[in-house]
Amino acid sequence: MKTSLAFLRVPALLAAFATLAPLTSAADAKRPAPKPADLQVVVDVPPSWRPFLDDDVAEALFYRLKEVFSRRGYKGEIVQLGAGEAGNKATPTLQLSLTEWRLDRTGNAQCMMSADLKAPAGEKNLGLVTGTALFWPHGNRWSIHRQMETADALEDAADSALRDLYRIVAKTGLVADLDAKK
Repeated sequence: MKTSLAFLRVPALLAAFATLAPLTSAADAKRPAPKPADLQVVVDVPPSWRPFLDDDVAEALFYRLKEVFSRRGYKGEIVQLGAGEAGNKATPTLQLSLTEWRLDRTGNAQCMMSADLKAPAGEKNLGLVTGTALFWPHGNRWSIHRQMETADALEDAADSALRDLYRIVAKTGLVADLDAKK
């Protein structure tokens, strides 16, 4: 009669687990703690008939802001907050309200938003920030190439507006590590 050795496998598995379990907690202890945010950003997008698109537009604008600020030399950690999410009161919060981000009738890409900055040192209404970029379409109106050109023009318009926003925020002096000369 053949005997099963399955009952010997269970203690071996338990022993292996008991020796590996302390190693995983040690690896977690070596992982660096998340860096605290230096700037919190809230992006409000006008409501549309596609709420998931609104979230995508807000996220795209946030990542454009993050890239433009880093290209300008900002080394701080930028975090996006949701519309109803409460952030850290000790961290400056930049509130962006997107007014329009579209191609106009003349073929230019436009990005327009209002901005407010709340910091522990004070609050400042930064006003309306706009950016414009030329759109030169080539080829078929419905081609994938045309869609890429449209996206590039909209990104250029947003980058233009966000460069101006960086300059305005830096002049306020409410956010640390922003160089007003750039």
